[in-house]
Amino acid sequence: MTLDRGIEELVAREVEALGYELVKVEFSVGGRRGTLRVFVDRADAGITIDDCVRVTKSLGLALDGVEAMPGPYTLEVSSPGSHRPLVKRAHFERFLGERARVSHLDETGKRETATGAIAAAGETAVTIRAEDGTRTIPYERILRANLQPDDGPPPEPSRARRGRRAGRRPRRRG
Repeated sequence: MTLDRGIEELVAREVEALGYELVKVEFSVGGRRGTLRVFVDRADAGITIDDCVRVTKSLGLALDGVEAMPGPYTLEVSSPGSHRPLVKRAHFERFLGERARVSHLDETGKRETATGAIAAAGETAVTIRAEDGTRTIPYERILRANLQPDDGPPPEPSRARRGRRAGRRPRRRG
């Protein structure tokens, strides 16, 4: 489910007014409630728990009563982490020389992944210096991009076990 553009703009205004950078906004639906995930950062320092609490309180007040929210939701605010998403051109520029993993579509529409140093971030494309050569990838073909520290691949998102509700014990048979 996509989030209304007005909500994204409201979140961006609130986050930036507090002096933080909005990295990414995600909205997903699971069960009866949606989850609004907001990733924030600061160029001068990392994000602390106190920063997350401050942003959560501000966004909670700003989003209360907003008609465009698609039903009940949970608000989660966090730092982008070590495998930070690279969403905007400015993100690629900021992390020039850093190792990144970029999933993208090639010219035929086939999904590919390039992992290597960010060599350049131009107007229309990013250049990745991978082990198998240099690749220039247009921004519009990028499906997902993250910093890729040398400690391995990004962690997989956790998935709730199907068939069990949180807080309930399994039925005992017999």
